[in-house]
Amino acid sequence: MRQARASGTPLPEGAAATEDGTPTTDPDQAVMPLPLGGAKGSGMSLAFELLTSVLVGAPIFAAFHSDDPAGRKHRQNALLIAIDPAAFGDPAAFTAAVDATLTTLKALTPADGAQGVFYPGERSASVAERRAGEGVPVAAKVWRELMENADRLGISPPQVSA
Repeated sequence: MRQARASGTPLPEGAAATEDGTPTTDPDQAVMPLPLGGAKGSGMSLAFELLTSVLVGAPIFAAFHSDDPAGRKHRQNALLIAIDPAAFGDPAAFTAAVDATLTTLKALTPADGAQGVFYPGERSASVAERRAGEGVPVAAKVWRELMENADRLGISPPQVSA
């Protein structure tokens, strides 16, 4: 939502809602993201909320919808779960099954207009690699704000190529 707000682009349909819960594509009106995947996505979102927020003692959902204005303050929670595949069987067999699953996934026919079928993290890893070599694009509005703040604070920004 912040990126769309900064670049002045609309959000995808079904990506966010206004304060009263109405779906919106306007990043300036959006205050909360909506779960992907309809009812199943909503169920997964609830499971993640319970594991990554409630379990670690910092619930987000209930606080956001409470009468306490501080509940709307952004918080970042995380939970790390380590699973040893060897506890369930042969690690080499698990690795082979993962490879077969990803190979099968990658061989599926992409949706019309899609550039391929991707597994979670694949596109972002590609973007990270590309940006490590080419740099990170910054929206014009964000760049102006950075330069204004640098000037105001007397900071000389590094030289960059456009």
